[in-house]
Amino acid sequence: MVLAVREEPSSTRRFAVWAMGPWILLLVAAMGCLQYQQHGEYLYLAGAAVVIVVCAGCILRQSWARSTMRVLAVLLALWALATGVLMLQHWGEFARARQEALAQPQLGQLVLWMIDRSQRTYEVGLALKALAIPLLLWLAWQLGRPSVIAQFQLRRRA
Repeated sequence: MVLAVREEPSSTRRFAVWAMGPWILLLVAAMGCLQYQQHGEYLYLAGAAVVIVVCAGCILRQSWARSTMRVLAVLLALWALATGVLMLQHWGEFARARQEALAQPQLGQLVLWMIDRSQRTYEVGLALKALAIPLLLWLAWQLGRPSVIAQFQLRRRA
């Protein structure tokens, strides 16, 4: 059986590493939407919805989404940096909480376990922010490169 393969360069898209960024942001924003809706954080919900729309446009390689995604990536990197700094300011609170729990033996091991679990979650959050900052800035840089700009199409008017 012989398969016929179309060889139209204009209709095929090559794999682009930068395109993984909008997909990851889309998934994180969708998860955020669910959490923000559950907790009634409607301002964050609206922000996550905007991120989803921009990511979808970028995945579809619409020209309007490329510049918007560049701005959004820089803003998200700045947000991660600012919230990471705020988190670092509270670094010693886990040691203080652990000391207070040890001073009150009636609280038991469950409180110490909860403090340890919270600290691990906190550290994972900080690590993810530290990883996200350079990746978001890299995405913004990639979206400004001429070879990537050429991959986006202008919106056709009917």
